Amino acid sequence: MSDVRLTLTEYVSLQLFKGTIFINGLVYFIGRIPFIGKIVPVGMVYADYPLKKVFTYIKFAISLAIKVVIGIIPFVVSSFLATIVFDKQSLTSFDIWLVVFAFYLPIFGSLFSVPDKKDVLFITNFRINKSSHLKRMTLLELCFDLIVVTIALIVMSLFNSLPVILTTLLGNSAYVFFSMIWLRIDLPLTLQKHPWIKKVAILIVMLALVIGFCFTMLSSFMSFLFSNPLVIIGLIIFNCLASWLVVKNYLSYPRYSLVADKKVKSSMYVFEADDKELKNKTTNFTEGVGLTKKMSIEENVTFDHLSGNAYLNTLFFSRFKKGLSRGMWIKVISISVLGLALMIASLFFPLMSGVRELESFMYRLVPSLFFILYLTSVGKSVVQSLFMNCDISMLTFPFYRTKEAIISGFFARFKKILLYNSMVNGVLLFWLIVFNLVVVGLNSLYLIGLVLFVMISLTLLFSFHELFVYYILQPFTSDFQVINPIYKVVNGVFYLFAYMNLQLKTTGLYYALGLSVVSLLYVAIGLIVIKKVAPKTFKLKN
Repeated sequence: MSDVRLTLTEYVSLQLFKGTIFINGLVYFIGRIPFIGKIVPVGMVYADYPLKKVFTYIKFAISLAIKVVIGIIPFVVSSFLATIVFDKQSLTSFDIWLVVFAFYLPIFGSLFSVPDKKDVLFITNFRINKSSHLKRMTLLELCFDLIVVTIALIVMSLFNSLPVILTTLLGNSAYVFFSMIWLRIDLPLTLQKHPWIKKVAILIVMLALVIGFCFTMLSSFMSFLFSNPLVIIGLIIFNCLASWLVVKNYLSYPRYSLVADKKVKSSMYVFEADDKELKNKTTNFTEGVGLTKKMSIEENVTFDHLSGNAYLNTLFFSRFKKGLSRGMWIKVISISVLGLALMIASLFFPLMSGVRELESFMYRLVPSLFFILYLTSVGKSVVQSLFMNCDISMLTFPFYRTKEAIISGFFARFKKILLYNSMVNGVLLFWLIVFNLVVVGLNSLYLIGLVLFVMISLTLLFSFHELFVYYILQPFTSDFQVINPIYKVVNGVFYLFAYMNLQLKTTGLYYALGLSVVSLLYVAIGLIVIKKVAPKTFKLKN
């Protein structure tokens, strides 16, 4: 009982700590707004704790309400699948939820679980035992999830005319069992080398099992299960006993302190409030800081055969290879999982009736592709990291600012960014081509050609744009400020155009061709401009 009281006390303290940080940040932000800021007393950041405590409780209530809404989404999806997709198999929404979400959601939700910044600060500032804190908070979060699941299961069982008590107990016990099983599996994986690859591999296998089960045995299994109350009771007893044993094993895991250390370190932020330079880095170089944290040095790699600018660029991309590769593989695997799921679904449920329907779909997809490729491009993170870790120092040397050094450096970097973007976009292109072939076969060769042309042109555009703007405007100063208003305008316009593409509902062949041709012209003209202008503009600014 004392452990429960201690856990709840620690949780309340954590929420108050998070809420206070949020309110302080909000007060500070409002205080910087012209005219409105004069109304908010600056001293409130350092005082008025009772008032901020009230705001903290309000924030916690709102966060809890949002958590409940998010927790109900799986049940809404289950209801949709039961009524639309599996309507002919006489499956209830509870059947879908039990097999798909109770089994799969706990694994997906804790796949890459690490404490956030405020958790780390709370552990550090209050000198709390990392392993004990993470154990308590993980189990407490599971209890909160269980409350949401219970409420939704009661409503779902009433809606589907199922026995309320048995259905609720079965759903709860299954959710806890699968959650704890994954948490226990996750512990040793976290301590291994490249744990995320193994976790994603398990996730893909689980997804294949769920998809296979859904399309083969689901209906007959559910009919058997709910025609035998004794089987349900037996499953509930098994889940409860197994969950209890796994919880005991989880709490007594001998290497949990190592797991806690690794999770806390993996979420540590470079945080020095009084360090102006570092504060500016985290403000203006968010993506660059994220990539810099993943920098690694390979001791056995030598570049003795290189010199000058070629040596510097090769050394840079060697040190950032691990971070860039990890991001690339996460995108590749995510796209492949979605593509595989879509292909399997299309085999059972025809998505398109012919070439015309596919053609209309592909034309509508082109604007979305522009926004997707904008988000997945590594250009901005590479450019920011280049300035932070290389150019800010090297631009002080005259040899680094020569025309030959600047032009050769640009093309070396452009090739690397193009390589990483091409790997991700190539996988996306592969699945789009497979989708075309599966839906209408070889009858869609001209559509495949169109998709290929669009993807190549957009890949070149997004690999080129950030680097081009960086070399022509060089907006960053030696104290990590962005003072060039043109750079901000260009970034804003480019993002606005990408977002507007996402809002387009109907487009045609001419739009796709026009977008591709304009992208290629932009790159071609930009290369000419780089050779003429970059040697004059690529300088370190104070």
